[in-house]
Amino acid sequence: MAPSQPRATVCVTGGSGFLGSWCVKLLLDKGYTVHTTVRSASKCGFLKALPGADERLIIFDGVDLLAPDAFSEAFRGCSAVLHTASPFFMTGGSEEALVTPALEGTRNVLSTCAALGIKQVVLTSSTAAVYVMYGKLPDDHVYTDADWSDEAAMRERKAWYPLSKLVAEKLAWEICKESGIDLAVLNPTWILGPNLPGQPHLNTSSNAIVAMMDGSAKQLDNACKTYVDVRDVAEAHIAPLEAGGAAWGKRFLLIGGCPHQREVASAVRDAVPAELKANVPTAVSDVLPPHVMGQSPPNPILYDVSPAEKILGIDFRGVEEMVKSAGDAPHCNFVTF
Repeated sequence: MAPSQPRATVCVTGGSGFLGSWCVKLLLDKGYTVHTTVRSASKCGFLKALPGADERLIIFDGVDLLAPDAFSEAFRGCSAVLHTASPFFMTGGSEEALVTPALEGTRNVLSTCAALGIKQVVLTSSTAAVYVMYGKLPDDHVYTDADWSDEAAMRERKAWYPLSKLVAEKLAWEICKESGIDLAVLNPTWILGPNLPGQPHLNTSSNAIVAMMDGSAKQLDNACKTYVDVRDVAEAHIAPLEAGGAAWGKRFLLIGGCPHQREVASAVRDAVPAELKANVPTAVSDVLPPHVMGQSPPNPILYDVSPAEKILGIDFRGVEEMVKSAGDAPHCNFVTF
């Protein structure tokens, strides 16, 4: 139930995305008026169907991250901005396709906030900005918000997506310090969980899970990987608006678990309908994946998310619940191939 008194107006960039759409939903649920920027309003029918959308959601269509002054109209009248919009392709791409849009989009968003006097910004970064270290730290290292990925190594290896998250976050801290903007940064890992009803596309992080369901994955990586539920990440984006001053000026790791892929496959097998269970692979690769993130494979990444728990109030869901909530949802693309 929305509170009886109207609340502030908040803009979510990238509101038609997997995370952005959940941020829109939770803000509406909490009684906020929501502006959101999207590339194509034709794909936003599911947002318009959300409770409270008729009265308190305004969708700004055709907003290009790179266009100068693209966000002014959407941000006008807002007290805070949640900047979730960014491209996500872990492989392929190029510096021009990934790093440049992340930097210029961040610059556009924050310069517009400064010009309009908006003093609160929540930025979606990534664990890619925290623990892409290529084995440069010992296996007993516990990753925290104080850790930063190895920028030089990412450039050398042309790892454009993690580099885009790293440099965009660094730029955000720099601009906000100069402009007097309160910034909170969220660093989520691979995001799983349910789509909103009617969401027309599947998020990139979930494609590996779908591959286990549809039979295209024939074996499992011999690795532990970190995951977090989309609902927890969306709650973490809104929490700084409601946590007083405790969250501003901080970054927060968002990780719900780091299971071996055998455990993930078992959760998938339990979640899918009977006719899909045989699709889920059981064989584990004999080859260890490259040592890129955190501890050396197949060891689990060690991390500390206590600041998100204590300051933002997040009670992280486990991987089993992330997978099951997606598999149980009748609208979910996972089980409607």
